[in-house]
Amino acid sequence: MCEKLAQAGKDILGMGYYKNDNARSGDYIAGHEDAVADVLKEHGFIGFEQGDFKGLKRKHLKQWWEAGFGDQLDDILKDMPEGSFILQPGGTQSFPDILVKDFNSKFYALECKSGKGTHPMWNDSTPKHGAVYIMSSKKTDQTTLFLGDDVITKEEQSVIDRYNGLFENLKRQCEVEMGKVSSKNRGWLYSHRRQFFQQGGADKTNYFTHPDRQGCEQRALEYLNL
Repeated sequence: MCEKLAQAGKDILGMGYYKNDNARSGDYIAGHEDAVADVLKEHGFIGFEQGDFKGLKRKHLKQWWEAGFGDQLDDILKDMPEGSFILQPGGTQSFPDILVKDFNSKFYALECKSGKGTHPMWNDSTPKHGAVYIMSSKKTDQTTLFLGDDVITKEEQSVIDRYNGLFENLKRQCEVEMGKVSSKNRGWLYSHRRQFFQQGGADKTNYFTHPDRQGCEQRALEYLNL
């Protein structure tokens, strides 16, 4: 057990709003990920970037979280010091935003979500079980923490995965049928965009007034303290 990461989590909870951007050249204005990285550094964590570990590839991170955040990174990042983190280890627009190796050698995935409203935009992915999400809201100028496990169940994810497979099969069938009737040589293809939303009013979608907010934050902090 190591308390430094959980202590950093408590300080992250005290942060206000930060845009979901990294620092740009010129005057330093911390984006959301940079602001979280700064808090980690204040608690003794050493910061690295993606290029500092040539053997780490996006596929390794994907295998890690698809397998439930096990020990898949132990050999690949055996030279990564305890008490350190990698900012955007898989590159921009890739999960997670921050990969932490705690002082007890345990790896954690931190994902930064920031927006004008009071719930994250998920786009083409759903929350991952075993990941810690950091939500920053411009509307409330507050930050909250939650585990992916606390906002989507495995049963819900299973239904989504099943229907996504059905949609993919239908798309392939459509391509076959289009190939049979194509006569103008224009290369038409059908595609569907996978996108996920939350709806049902503030009692379901507002992460800052939700009755389980404090419970989510406490469980996230306890998880960071393992």
